[in-house]
Amino acid sequence: MAFHAPSLPTVANLINGQWVDGSGADTLTVLNPGTAEVLTSFASSTVDDVDRAVAAARAAQPAWAALSARQRSAALHEISVEFARRLPEFIGLEVLDAGKPVTAAAAEELPDIADSVRHFAGAARVLGGQAAGEYVSGTTTFVRREPLGVVAGITPWNYPLWQAVWKIMPALAAGNAVVIKPAEITPLSTVAFAALAAQHLPAGVLNVVNGHGSVVGAALAGHPGVNLVSFTGSTATGRNIAAASAQNPNRAVLELGGNAPVIVFDDVDVESAAESIVGAALYNAGQECMAATRLIIAESVFERFVRAVVDNLEKVVLGDPTDEATTLGPLISAEQLDRVEKLIANRPTSSTVLHGGNRPDRPGFYLEPTLISGLSQDDDLIQQEIFGPVLTAQTFTHEAESVALANGVDFGLAGSVWTRDVGRGMRVVNALDFGNVWINNHLVVAPDLPIGGFNSSGYGKEGGQLGIEEFTRVKQIGISLT
Repeated sequence: MAFHAPSLPTVANLINGQWVDGSGADTLTVLNPGTAEVLTSFASSTVDDVDRAVAAARAAQPAWAALSARQRSAALHEISVEFARRLPEFIGLEVLDAGKPVTAAAAEELPDIADSVRHFAGAARVLGGQAAGEYVSGTTTFVRREPLGVVAGITPWNYPLWQAVWKIMPALAAGNAVVIKPAEITPLSTVAFAALAAQHLPAGVLNVVNGHGSVVGAALAGHPGVNLVSFTGSTATGRNIAAASAQNPNRAVLELGGNAPVIVFDDVDVESAAESIVGAALYNAGQECMAATRLIIAESVFERFVRAVVDNLEKVVLGDPTDEATTLGPLISAEQLDRVEKLIANRPTSSTVLHGGNRPDRPGFYLEPTLISGLSQDDDLIQQEIFGPVLTAQTFTHEAESVALANGVDFGLAGSVWTRDVGRGMRVVNALDFGNVWINNHLVVAPDLPIGGFNSSGYGKEGGQLGIEEFTRVKQIGISLT
């Protein structure tokens, strides 16, 4: 798809159906990561802005919840139809705002978001629950799923629209009102989606507050008028969100950092597996919490596999996200680029950069696709989330060692196992301490399927029926038969 520059939306707060500027004293700027040029700017928000948005949501939610699931679904399907019609506009916004290569955005990410909007519009009509019955003699008991009330969504910059949709749509479908806080450096597509959605929703059911995470995000997380906060982002921030929400206490869904292991056994098709793994490692410039980052390779095929990975890295086309030929775009910001470069620069002297590792001489926030070997388990590149186009390569000699290396980090979000031995594949999957594990593929995601991590990668689920149920509460009702 050829790139067509969209009209940029005005970034403001949506409160009770009205667009208003934030009342903060400072101005925030939005940069194009492909050029480092300013796209737009907007006023920051304050705790008072958050209070007004939450109050609007609380006032609007009871009438929205009182509608039948069929009626709510119909409104959300109207959003779905209009979003699909305007998809090229949103593709353009994600390319400019988040540095998505236009080909990947048009062929994969944005059609998948459109599918998510359609899915969530109908999925809350089929909520599951325990069958009614006489669990105690003389009483028929059943359970009822109800909306929580007000859901606060705090979204990351790596998938601005994807994460907004996965929070907004299921929460609304279940009968909640929503206050969404986009990442301050990538607000454009979320603001545009909210403007679209607001045309099909009662005022106050969907609200947006833009501003600093330390102000707006913190206020939402600890707000007594919020019933659940859904946060996607770093583990460090997630801990703060959890602590703030627990004071009320509010429920939280936290999808946090990751450092995905990729275990490669010696019976794989080396060329095919290497091609797939590199694609899963470099998608979105590696700024993906489930990216195929840590290669843990059987020693007997290590040299062949690493060579195949390098061959695939050499085919990567790094360039302008608006160019259809580009397969690797920029990192999101100068700060993120600097962070990844420091991780590479601080690697131990025993390690070897087998490919890449440098910043190309061009405007924007680019880094060559990189492969590093010779690392120890306690090195930062193994233990920390890199969040860039960087793969690491370790070796193992037996199955138990591969599992120990994979599990030997604090994160527990995603991983994959590559083998033709079904029994071995299942043994290793069962032993991995990660919430999302694939065999012979990686980064397979759909709105029908739940995503969520273990350990420092958070708790709760997004997507699938389990994800929708996160936005509900369960009430037990018993009726006497006498």
